[in-house]
Amino acid sequence: MSNGATPPTSPAETLAKADALAASLNKQVIGVKVAIASYASASLAGLLIMGLAPAPGGIIGGTAMLMGAAVMLSVVGASAKARPVGFKRRYLTMIGAWAIIYTAVVAAGFTLFEGNTAFWIIGALLSIVPGVWFLLAKSER
Repeated sequence: MSNGATPPTSPAETLAKADALAASLNKQVIGVKVAIASYASASLAGLLIMGLAPAPGGIIGGTAMLMGAAVMLSVVGASAKARPVGFKRRYLTMIGAWAIIYTAVVAAGFTLFEGNTAFWIIGALLSIVPGVWFLLAKSER
C-alpha cells in the first residue's frame, strides 16, 4: 500500500474504532453542555448581583462572573473537535437570543427599573431561557 491508505481491518476492529469515536463525541458534547449550563447559571447570578448589589461593586462582580463563564464556554466550544448535527445553528440562536435578553434587562434595569428587585429577578430568570432551550433541544439526525 504505497498510497498511504491503511490496510483493511477486521469487523471487530472497525466496531471498536466506531465505539471509541462515539465515546469521544459524547465526552465533547457533555463538556459543551456543562459549559452552557454554567454560562446560564452565571448569567442568572451575574444579573442578580449586578441589579441588586450596591454599585459599583455589583456591576463589577456581575460582569466578572459572566466574563469568567464566557471564557469557559468559548474554550470548551472552540476545543470540541466534533459536534452533533445542527449544533452551530442552535448555538448561534442561543447566543443571539441570550444577547438580546441580557442587553434588554441591563438597559431597562439601569434606566427604568433601578433598585426594583422583582424586575431583576424576572430578568435574570429570563436570561437562562436560551441556555435551557439549547440543553433541552434535540439535535437533528
